[in-house]
Formats: sequence, structure tokens, C-alpha cells
Amino acid sequence: MFRKIRYSHLSAVYANFSTRVEIDASLRENFEKNEFKPRSHPGRSQVKVAAIPPDIQKSIKIILQDSEAKSFQEDSVKLNNYIHSRLLPPEDDEIRVKAAKIHNNVSNKVFSKMDKELSQEEIETQNRKINTTVFNILKKNVYRWGNISYDKPTCLQYLMARAAPEYAILVRILDEIKRRLPDYKPRSFFDFGSGLGTGTWAVNTYWKDDIFEYFTVDTSVHMNDLARLILCHGRDNVEMPFKAYFQRQFLPASTDLKYNIVLSAFTLFEMPSMKTRLETIQKLWNKTEDFLIIVEHGSNAGFRIVNEAREFVLNSKQNDKGYAFAPCPNDNVCPRYLEQQTPCNFLMKYETLGFPKTEVVADLFSYIILRKGDRPHDDPQWPRIVRAPIVRSGHTICRLCTNKGELKEIIFSKGKYDQTTYRCARSSNWGDLLPVK
Repeated sequence: MFRKIRYSHLSAVYANFSTRVEIDASLRENFEKNEFKPRSHPGRSQVKVAAIPPDIQKSIKIILQDSEAKSFQEDSVKLNNYIHSRLLPPEDDEIRVKAAKIHNNVSNKVFSKMDKELSQEEIETQNRKINTTVFNILKKNVYRWGNISYDKPTCLQYLMARAAPEYAILVRILDEIKRRLPDYKPRSFFDFGSGLGTGTWAVNTYWKDDIFEYFTVDTSVHMNDLARLILCHGRDNVEMPFKAYFQRQFLPASTDLKYNIVLSAFTLFEMPSMKTRLETIQKLWNKTEDFLIIVEHGSNAGFRIVNEAREFVLNSKQNDKGYAFAPCPNDNVCPRYLEQQTPCNFLMKYETLGFPKTEVVADLFSYIILRKGDRPHDDPQWPRIVRAPIVRSGHTICRLCTNKGELKEIIFSKGKYDQTTYRCARSSNWGDLLPVK
């Protein structure tokens, strides 16, 4: 299922890029005519700090006031901390290997101390004791994963903790599509694990007048009710503003209907195994007309899920053709995955809801946008800046993921680079594309 991994180049995290780079020649004239400026070059995301739209904020405040939000504040912080610290559920094979190793160690210790030959009954007694010891050790050494049960109080805690960062992250990701394909007009949107409805808020930021059908799936009845209430201005007696807005608790079995944009955001962590996750990814890919977007927290575990989905779709022979639209400028094995030390993640700043006060904070996320079809021949495949650039007097250091699937470090200095190339590098941020060749 997954590609063979070569470890020959792992001695250095980033290779020094001795080859000279410069602004993409196709853009040079645009810069010379001041149609583009380095501070707003075509690879830069225009979403720096995001805040939930005013109408949605108003709805949320009505709901939280009616629910006495202060009583949920402390629990919402705990829930947020728990969500960020979660690990993937251990696989059965991992548990079996660990159990066998522990069993072997315990058995050797127990029987090595025996100075007489044991009867069959004594051996069975010792084996029962060993099994009990192994089980107790295993309990302490295996991560106790569990999916989160979203009852009404937990949904409100989630609203307070996660609405603002999730919306901001999704707006940042969708900006990638809007910026690179300004004429693209999706007609339908499918949100798997829709939760509060942040996916709907985000797509409406760009395509509210274009999307005709919204289809959302979330197993929690309370979460579905809350998402609908937010769209209805926080009031039960207000009519839903969208005519074709459908909510379900489970993925539809039919594969006939396809949707322009399919989203799974912060959802695959609730799956109990890799097998279940990949089965779900296959179903979502089957429902995708144009784009499949997978988003998870920017932890090692979240990145593993995102990369798992990326590898599965790009490698599976039974899948329709697709390619990595963003953030990857290539379809090779992710060099971050090869490195196995730090995740491929990005930082998004956002305004909190204002409980107890409004602040600008940041959250890390990992994502992949997969697009149906072949990569266009005119895709420039500019390198992606995968860590915050280091800006110093007279030079800027950019760490990049290239179109060959390699991590490179380039030092852009005033003396060695032309002004346009130098200023574009200096003006870029973590997560931007750098329009160089």
C-alpha cells in the first residue's frame, strides 16, 4: 500500500541548496511592471489572522449566553488540551508484538529462578500468573485511546475551545484554492465529521453565492443540532438560510453522488484503527469531484494521519488519478515523513471568541489537498516554505520543500540575489509558496 522508503539521504535534515535560484521567469515581467509586488507575490497567503464572521460570532454568543458559558470555560480548556495531546490508537499488531516481548521477559525471569522440575499443574499455575503479570504491565505501557463522546455539554465546550482555530485554519487552507484558481466555482460541498459547521462557514467565506448543496455528516446528534442552531442565528424558530442543506449521522452508502469539495477536518482521530481510516478515505475519495481536503492537528500523530491519507490516495491502483495540490509541490514520498522527527505542519493565527476576552493566538495544523486528475503541465510547482524564515540583516534563510520532494535550505542574501528574488524571500511566511525556479 505504501511506497518503499529510502533512508540514504537522512544524514541531513536540510541540504544546502548550492544551485542558484531566481524568480520564476514567467513572473519577471509582472514584477517589472509592478503588477506584482514582493510583499504580495502570487505564492503568499493573504490570510494572516482570521476571525469568525460577525454573524456567526453573534449566533455563538447568543447560544453561549443562553447556556451560561462561564460554567463551561474551565472544562473547554481541559478538552482543548486533551485533544492536542492525543495519540493514535495502537494497532492490534503493535499490541501483540509488545505483549510477546513482555511475556518472553517475564517467563525467562520466572522459570530461571526455578531449581526443580515442575509438574504440569505447577507449570499451568505459573503460566496463569505470568499472563496476569503481562496483562498488568501491558495496561501501563499501551496508550489507552478512546473516541470522544459528544453530548450536549461537551459540544458547548468544543464550541468555546475549537470554533475559532478550526475556522481560521480552514479559511487559510481554502485560500490556497481560491488564490491559485480564482475562476473556480464549486457547486457542492461535503463535510465529513462536520462538527460545529466550521467547514460550511469557511467555504461560504469564498463561495457563498456559488455553492448550491451542502451535505454534512456527524455521528453526534447534539453536534448536528448545534451546527444548525448556529446557522439559524442562535434561535430555534429561525428558518435555515440554505435550501439544500442536509445533515446525516453516517456516511451514505451510495457512491453515485459526487461533490466538488469534500472535507474531513479533525475527524480521522476518532477512527479506531488505520484500516478504518483508510476505508473512510476511500469512500471520501469516491465522493470527490474536484478536491479532497484532509486536516488534522499539527502534532506528530496528526501529521501521520494526513500523510497516511496522502500516500493511500496517490498510490492506490484502485483509485481515480489524483495529485497533491497543496501543500506539497510534488507527489513523492513526503521528506518530513522520511525524517520521522518533526511533522510537516503550519501555523495559523486567529482571534479567540472573547470568553473571557478576545486575544490573538496561534494553532498548528497539518493538511493535504488532493485534486482529481493529472497534474497540469503548466503547474509551476514552486517550493513551499515549511518553517518560519529566519530574517537577519542582509540575508534571509528559507527552508523549503521542493518539487523533487527534498528539503532544502537557501540563504537569500543581498549580494548574491537580485532585488526581486531577495525581497520575495524576505517577505514570505511559513506556509507560503516561493515563486522561484
